[in-house]
Amino acid sequence: MRDVWGLILTTEIAQQVRRWRADGYSWRAVAARADETWGTDSRGNQLFGADLCEQSARLLGEDPDAEPWN
Repeated sequence: MRDVWGLILTTEIAQQVRRWRADGYSWRAVAARADETWGTDSRGNQLFGADLCEQSARLLGEDPDAEPWN
């Protein structure tokens, strides 16, 4: 498990984040959806979204610089 801005990242969360990125969500949109879905308080902070995507990719054993992550 990884902690991303106070959110304990699980495989299920990482998979949902991957789906959002595959659907074309920006890092800011990923952050906003995480705030709504898991109660984080980033206020849609793009840096949180980028960190969440990077850590989700790593947890799933994927390259965070490859599609759909970046």
